[in-house]
Amino acid sequence: MVFPGIALKWCFLFFTVMNKEKIIRTVRTYLLPLAIVTGCIIYSAFHFLAFLSPLKPYVAVTLDKAIPWFIFTMLFVSFCKVEVKQMKPHRWHFYLIVLQTVICVACTFIIRSFPQAGFALPLEGFLVCVITPTAAAAAVIGGKLGGNESSLTSYMLMSNVLSAILIPLLFPLISDNGETFWHEFSIIVPRVFPMIVLPLFLGLFVRYFVRRLHHFIVNKCKELAFYLWGITLVSVTGEALRCIVNSDESGFMLIMLAFSGLISCAVQFAVGKLVGHQEGQRVTAGQGFGQKNMVFGVWTAFTYLSPAAAISPGTYVLWQNIVNGFQMWYRTRWNERRAKEGLKPYQE
Repeated sequence: MVFPGIALKWCFLFFTVMNKEKIIRTVRTYLLPLAIVTGCIIYSAFHFLAFLSPLKPYVAVTLDKAIPWFIFTMLFVSFCKVEVKQMKPHRWHFYLIVLQTVICVACTFIIRSFPQAGFALPLEGFLVCVITPTAAAAAVIGGKLGGNESSLTSYMLMSNVLSAILIPLLFPLISDNGETFWHEFSIIVPRVFPMIVLPLFLGLFVRYFVRRLHHFIVNKCKELAFYLWGITLVSVTGEALRCIVNSDESGFMLIMLAFSGLISCAVQFAVGKLVGHQEGQRVTAGQGFGQKNMVFGVWTAFTYLSPAAAISPGTYVLWQNIVNGFQMWYRTRWNERRAKEGLKPYQE
């Protein structure tokens, strides 16, 4: 009873010293790294503590049922804030779509030409990280960073359509599935579009036909999507660790696969910001091109390539959320400086 008593005492002192607003601001700023650390701790507990083994099937089933609803709710809340008139295509949308296509085709050509080369497997991981569509949470994080959620939603829809076309078109060239384009297309589409299109239409319906509910969601639940993503990230981090721990690859290859995920993450965030900067949407384009739906990416690698190739998108989850965590911290500090200068928070 000594340890719980000390813990409660410190918690009480913590909440006494820090006021409510400061606590909320601290949690908001560091939510993403906290979620990653929590995911690592929970996975390690289930992996190393034998007495938790009987709970594994129940936890897995609960997460399989809950996570899609979390994502759906998160998107619905975000899409309630979307302005349809602001969803018009921008030039940076098309630049990034073309660039993503060129990179994917080039990677596929190299892998097909040198299938036994030592770099083929890391390059497959790189390809998965690039070809994977923009994450549903990109609009949530982009909005928190001052990005344009409507413009980001437009790009997210384009990115998902492109991935649904490129994956069944290119992956049969480097895999042995032997299925037709339309067969693989029919498998991918049901996994991509319901989670994107349905919450979008529902959000727009509530915005224009259920005004009171829309007002409540926008004003009272505006932080809900962000915190739901934090909860989801705990599960995604655990899945990424599972891919690494269960892999049969050598230590050197695991490092190369993780490095492949790091390089693809850095390149996509940097290129997205560079392209978007030309139209005053640096944050929006950076999140659109850099923040990827790696739950879908890991599934894609398992289904079409190999479990080893899934390690790159698995580690990408960690890299992109480290980037997002830094951006959240930097934005908080930057807006504090802007407030002292009498300026409004940065918004695209």
